[in-house]
Amino acid sequence: MNLGNLFHRDEAGLAQASRIADWTWEGASVVELHGKIAELYTQIPIFSRQPFRAGGEENRYKDEIRREPLKITEDPTPVSTVSKAYGLIHHRDVLASVFRALRKTQIDISGIESTILMSEYGERLQWSCDIPNMDFDPGDGFPLVLRVNCLNSVDMSTALEIALSWYRLVCSNGMMFGLSDSHLWRRHVQSLDPDDIAGYLEEQLKAVPKEKSLYQKWLKHHVEPPTLAEWVDDRVAEEWGPHAAARVWHIISVGVDGDVQPSPKSKPHELKLNTSKKVPGCCAPVKNLYHVSQALSWVAGTRINIRERLDFVKSIPRLMQPLERRSGFGAG
Repeated sequence: MNLGNLFHRDEAGLAQASRIADWTWEGASVVELHGKIAELYTQIPIFSRQPFRAGGEENRYKDEIRREPLKITEDPTPVSTVSKAYGLIHHRDVLASVFRALRKTQIDISGIESTILMSEYGERLQWSCDIPNMDFDPGDGFPLVLRVNCLNSVDMSTALEIALSWYRLVCSNGMMFGLSDSHLWRRHVQSLDPDDIAGYLEEQLKAVPKEKSLYQKWLKHHVEPPTLAEWVDDRVAEEWGPHAAARVWHIISVGVDGDVQPSPKSKPHELKLNTSKKVPGCCAPVKNLYHVSQALSWVAGTRINIRERLDFVKSIPRLMQPLERRSGFGAG
């Protein structure tokens, strides 16, 4: 991929803040960009909708989506075909609406660095930015920050999603997760009206104190190793597969992650690692629900496919619920 297509020649500083990420998205390479929202806004491709035709024949059911040039030397690039009934939502419109919505809730992110993950032709995009003054330490010395996230595509591959999630910073490594009862990662597709989005975000922000209280309670709730081993072997393995389950076990038991040695006759928690590396902030051996959630979030965050990574993150609440029950959390 030619990164030069994404930047104007006089924007070397911003270009240095970009890189080809290790991830993929529906098989495409992923570009990662960092900068303030006004800087990143101009780097987001513009798309148009055109008749899908060859010669004089036009498809009555499909339209073509094209990426328009950001520079005079570029040509339009076809990226997808969509149904004529498809409602095209532009990436720039999403970011502009969310920015204005945050302003309406008295949150100004104009001076905060944000991140964009974008597929090679720009048809799929994820943008995330910290919400200021929302840092929170649940009690283990490793603060969480609250982020607003936008997910969008112009090729029907993913629906528009505007959501909040927590992000844990440990030694410059991020551990991200959206937890609890769907307060975070709720889809918003009704409107791009900033007033509507502001109302939605205000509703979500009201859940933040409840989320904080949950994590504090998790941190204090003890979980026995046999309970963890049983949960890893059945619930995590069923949801994520035996190798991911084995990695979770190694993180919570000894604090390392790595490549799993295949062994069909072994239970997931019995599988060994070929190579291992220390996981920062894991607090092994883990003895509470909160740090178990961090092990899950670590494994979710290492998925190199963006879609899989998001799906893994969103499944964390579902995985934590049976462990809560088995460990007696909330009983009495």
